[in-house]
Amino acid sequence: MQRLLRSLWVAGFWFWAVTPLSAQQAEDTLRVTVNPIGRETFHFALPEVPVDAGMWRTQSPATAQIAPRALGVNTSALLAAGLDLRQSVPGGSAWLALDGLPSTHTWIEWEGLALQASDLGIMDVRLLPSSGLQLERSADGLRLRSSAQSEFRAEAASLGNAGLSVWLPGQSTDLGVNVSSALNRYAYRDYLGQRQLRIGAGVQRAEIRTAWRGTQTLLKQDGAAYLVVLQQGLPEAVTQIRREGAVQRDLRATVVQRQTLQIGRVYWQSMQYATLTSQRYDYEQFGGIHDTNRAQSVGIRMRAQAWVLRQLVSSSVDASRLMAQGPNKDPASALRVQAMLRGTGLLPGKLRYHWGLSHLSQGSEAGRMLPMLQLSAAEKASTQWSLKAHRHQRFPTLNDLFWVPGGNPMLRAELGWEVRASLNRKSAGTELYHGRLTDAIVWMPVGTIWTPRNVASIARWGGSAHLDWKRGAWSGTFRAQAVRSVNDLGLRVPYVAPWSVSALGARKVGSWTFRAEPRFRAATPTAWSSDRGTWLPAQGHIDVHAQWSMKRSALEISLYNATNSPVLLQLGYPLPGRYLGISWSTPISTTPKTSH
Repeated sequence: MQRLLRSLWVAGFWFWAVTPLSAQQAEDTLRVTVNPIGRETFHFALPEVPVDAGMWRTQSPATAQIAPRALGVNTSALLAAGLDLRQSVPGGSAWLALDGLPSTHTWIEWEGLALQASDLGIMDVRLLPSSGLQLERSADGLRLRSSAQSEFRAEAASLGNAGLSVWLPGQSTDLGVNVSSALNRYAYRDYLGQRQLRIGAGVQRAEIRTAWRGTQTLLKQDGAAYLVVLQQGLPEAVTQIRREGAVQRDLRATVVQRQTLQIGRVYWQSMQYATLTSQRYDYEQFGGIHDTNRAQSVGIRMRAQAWVLRQLVSSSVDASRLMAQGPNKDPASALRVQAMLRGTGLLPGKLRYHWGLSHLSQGSEAGRMLPMLQLSAAEKASTQWSLKAHRHQRFPTLNDLFWVPGGNPMLRAELGWEVRASLNRKSAGTELYHGRLTDAIVWMPVGTIWTPRNVASIARWGGSAHLDWKRGAWSGTFRAQAVRSVNDLGLRVPYVAPWSVSALGARKVGSWTFRAEPRFRAATPTAWSSDRGTWLPAQGHIDVHAQWSMKRSALEISLYNATNSPVLLQLGYPLPGRYLGISWSTPISTTPKTSH
């Protein structure tokens, strides 16, 4: 209770308006842009809160959107968006890294809630909701937005994969269902050079998602929930004899309920949420290895915003209880409290400023004050630019602290800072950033036991550039990025590509739209080592798509990895070469709905 009260003063929770809302300021709270491919992107300015791990969220323009699929998230699109990704099966177990930080620092947000496993701190992309959702990449992470279009979609792939999804938005209740089965059988060459057919990479997945909303006088209520049940094979490395590998079974359920009240110039919202995860791992070799882990989190968030001294001020307090248990850890729990105070306003010369203070504590660790300051051009300026500096913090996960054997309860929280500059004009833009992370938590072997330690600092320099264009029936996007992320010894962070380029070219011919998506990634380290033998080779390939838009439906035929290039995102675990995919979708109702 004392920690909660200590954080409340940071939030300054209640505010009262003392100046009116101008027309220009009202326009700044919601911005809609359309990229050359014709997809709309929505950016909400406030209210905003820093997500779990103390990362500040900013109004960075999206660089990619990934449409929902019956067979789950299209991970090739994540690669095209400039995200580093490691996976062991196609579309299966995968982790993300962004802008040179380890994967534990990458957050994924759904319905305003950061989706991170309570104990691991990382998220398998197949455990994300897919029905009626889109993934949106920003400068700090990924966000999930709800789709407003009712749709039925069927998909199949030549790997022996098939899936069905339905999304039905209603006036007060939405419902989505997604089921898929994927054999993921494809040819590869083993360590002897012999051609084999992949086994043990099958994935079965079922998901149900719902959302609801209602209004009682001035009080608006809404909420959402989803449940995912996933079974996936973790195939053996090609350096081993050909045999079935481990099987992992996951369950994830999340529910969010909100109450919102807006009276004149004052906004208030309360949110309650709960998450349940359960994972079972079975490996029949070496006498059998079996493990079960469960984690839960419950929490409440209170936030408010109002106009104070000609600036829009937002505050929030977020308190959550993280709990985990399993055969390899004693029951463990921690109270996480996060408070935020943030403001934005206009300066002379069409300038906009943003400032913020965040405070994050976990258990008995009080944490640090995390300031943020940003200066940017006003919304309607022809050239958009911004300069931003902030600190961020990440506490150890419950696995880091309490895993048996090897957990280290003496770990300190990671603490970092970052400066970032961006420049965007019409259809082109660039971004540069520099940051440092101290007390980085790294798992290292001590004899035969692995244990986490605060062993290093990580310095990052990087940048990206993108160009959108449209010429008649032709349109496209080009993106390039580079990053140098190293520890004190100059060794690069594992699974962070030094540079990558990707593109999207499209041409519309009558009812047909043809797209090509080439991408190339530089050689990438897989361990803290200067030995180039531990690096993944440089890789490049291209996906091509043809979509036929009919009056009430659309048919898309895709040829993935059309050049049949070797794709290797983890040493010893090759991904498919060339394969064919087909999808058909149709709207179920023409009645427009409002996204939420």
